[in-house]
Amino acid sequence: MSEPIVYLNGDYKPASQAGISVFDQGFLLGDGVFDVVSAWKGQLYRLDDHIHRFFDSLQAAGLRTRLSHAQWREAIIETTRRNNLASASVRFIVTRGVPEEVMSDPRHHTPTEVIWAAPYIFLAEDQKRKQGISLMVSQLRGFTPDTLDPRYKCLSRMHFQLARLEASAAGYDDLIWLNAQGFVAEGPASNLFMVKNGVLHTPSDEILHGITRKSFLDLAVRAGIPVKLSQFTVYDLCIADEVFTTSTAGGALPVREVAGRTLKGQAPGPITQQLDALYWQTREAGEHGTPIA
Repeated sequence: MSEPIVYLNGDYKPASQAGISVFDQGFLLGDGVFDVVSAWKGQLYRLDDHIHRFFDSLQAAGLRTRLSHAQWREAIIETTRRNNLASASVRFIVTRGVPEEVMSDPRHHTPTEVIWAAPYIFLAEDQKRKQGISLMVSQLRGFTPDTLDPRYKCLSRMHFQLARLEASAAGYDDLIWLNAQGFVAEGPASNLFMVKNGVLHTPSDEILHGITRKSFLDLAVRAGIPVKLSQFTVYDLCIADEVFTTSTAGGALPVREVAGRTLKGQAPGPITQQLDALYWQTREAGEHGTPIA
C-alpha cells in the first residue's frame, strides 16, 4: 500500500511529511474538536450531518476554521479519493493551533486543520459481531454538562482511554459508563440501545448525539418499532430482551453480557438484527450517501 495522504492546513501531503508542531494546543492541551465519517463502497455516509455536528462543536468551543462547510465537504471527499479508499474511516480535526506566547489568549489563534483517511474498521471482530460482546460497567463516570458537555466531540480522550484499559484488564470486550446520577450513559466510542417488550430504548441526556444513533432511531420509526428516549439503569439493562451499541465503526454491535450477567435473550436479538439489516441496506443503496469519485 502506498503512503497515506493527509490533508494539513490546505495541502495534501504524504503522512510522513504531515508534521504538526509539538507546541500545538491540540497536542499540549487536547484543545480541539474532531469528527469521524465513514465511507462504504464508494459512498460517504451522512457526510453533511457529520460536518454540521463538527461545526456545532467548533462554535461551542470558540474555535475558528478557514474552511466553509462546503470546503470541508470537498476536502474530506478529496482526501478519501487520494487514498484510493472505497470503504474508509475518515477523521477530521481542528485544534487551536500554535500559540504566539506560552500563556496565549485562546480567543486569538490560527487553527490547525487535519483530515486523514484509513481503511474502514469495525469495533469488533466478525465472531463478536455475530455472537455478541461483553460490556463492563466502568467505575469512571461520563462527562457531565456542568464540567464538559458530552456533546463536544473533543480531542480530550484520556477519560476514554482509562476506561478502555480498565475493561480490557478485566477481560471485557467494551464498556459503558453511567452519568453522575447513576443512569446509563454511553460507551467510549458508541451509543447504547436496549429492547424491552418490543420497545426500543436509548438514553436521552448527557450523551454524544451519535449520527449512527440518529440513523437507528430513524430506521426504527420507519420499521414501526416503538421508540422511547429515557433514562434507565444497569438493572434495566440486565433484564432487557436485547442490548446493542451503535457507532460509525460497524453499525449495530449486539451485547450478550452486561457486568457479568448473561442476557436472557439471544444475541443478536430480532430487533437488533432487523435494524442492523436495514442500516446496511440503506448504505448499500447509497441512501444518505455522498459519492467519493
